[in-house]
Amino acid sequence: MEQQVDLKKIEQKAFSQSQQDGLMEFVMGICLLAMSTRLLSRVLIGMFPIAIILFGPALNAMRKRFTYPRTGYVKLIEDKTKDAIAGIALVTLIIIAVLAVAFIFFADVRDFGLWIKWVPLWAGVVLAIMFVSLAAKSPTTRYYIFALYSLVAGFVLSLLQFAEVETGTLLYFLAMGALLAPFGLVLFMQFLRKYPKPAEELTNG
Repeated sequence: MEQQVDLKKIEQKAFSQSQQDGLMEFVMGICLLAMSTRLLSRVLIGMFPIAIILFGPALNAMRKRFTYPRTGYVKLIEDKTKDAIAGIALVTLIIIAVLAVAFIFFADVRDFGLWIKWVPLWAGVVLAIMFVSLAAKSPTTRYYIFALYSLVAGFVLSLLQFAEVETGTLLYFLAMGALLAPFGLVLFMQFLRKYPKPAEELTNG
């Protein structure tokens, strides 16, 4: 009897191996830590798009430098950028609608500071959905842990009261960056030990 090929398991294994270097978590964590700085606190609206734009090129540059020379390069089928943007936009509209209804009944919907206060919840939901989508592509469970952490951090930091309304958002970025960057760095160090530089590269310089 011919063995049936499970394409889903093959795809999950390939994706998991492509993420074993930990660089996705590390680069994302560094971006979030940079976004948590007080220096950028007055441009919160522009911080998220800037991080998204810089994330891809920075990750690709590091993988070309450290990952691909050790393991080779396999082109995976990636989600369409337009679909990802549309998904984020849809989630944003849903959260805005839910908050608007809540503010109409329990607060002042015209209070801009109140909207800023709940930005951590929006960011937490967006990142949680992203991690869940990654978990669907991989047999590892760490993405589910990241998603749960993101949701809890976003919700709690939206509930807390701070002297400055943007503090909750900055603390959310800090909390996520402080989790992802060290986790990614540990995976990256393990990856370097598992896959040392090829002999030719060591000889040539």
